[in-house]
Amino acid sequence: MKKLILLIWVAAYSTVPALADDHASESAGNGAFTTLFVAAKDVEEYIKSVKSNPSLFEAIGTDAAGYCETISGRDDVGQLMIWNAFSSVTDALVGASKYDASKAPADMASQRTFKYATTWAPLKPFARLDPGYERAMRIKISSENLPVFIATISKMEREIIAAGHESFMNGLFVAMGGGVHEAGTYYLKSITSSVETHGAVIDDYFAGAAWGATYNEASAMIDEVVNDQFEVCEQFYTAE
Repeated sequence: MKKLILLIWVAAYSTVPALADDHASESAGNGAFTTLFVAAKDVEEYIKSVKSNPSLFEAIGTDAAGYCETISGRDDVGQLMIWNAFSSVTDALVGASKYDASKAPADMASQRTFKYATTWAPLKPFARLDPGYERAMRIKISSENLPVFIATISKMEREIIAAGHESFMNGLFVAMGGGVHEAGTYYLKSITSSVETHGAVIDDYFAGAAWGATYNEASAMIDEVVNDQFEVCEQFYTAE
């Protein structure tokens, strides 16, 4: 199976400069992924339909695939994201070119409303591909603060893990081809294995955890929080 060190999604703050500056070297070799955003009429039934069609994922050459269901802060009822992980941006773009979700077969299209699709590259990748209970934020950060922000959330991740929250990880991504939906923002994701472990991290912060100072330092660099949601995510496909 191809190498993949990815996922934690991030919207674009001016994609071209973000990938043209020093961060290009940081993200190189860390994979990429594509996402399809839909509003499902019946989330469980739609997920079953997608899971039952592994030939689609084989056809586009994805390394891994799964979904994230938005459970708090929804933009739409039935908000759902189907994600595909790839070993490189090239593989992600080629894979996306092989399937147009807006022209899905009638039986699939009838189960959901197509919203948009996007390709993502990591600026600060996940330590591993391990979806769970996730806070997903679209944020705006100035280009001059971005390198320090990435270093600070990386430090925070290490401190939170050292404080006993072993499953915690975060990531920052930039979108390509996301239209107006992702323009001008980065996608920040914070992940733990379950709702209980995620709640424990938040409780720890409000109880005065030492790592809270690093969290506050990172938060001070965010110019605007455009969107803030909780999601439950699962991987259901792995390439052989």
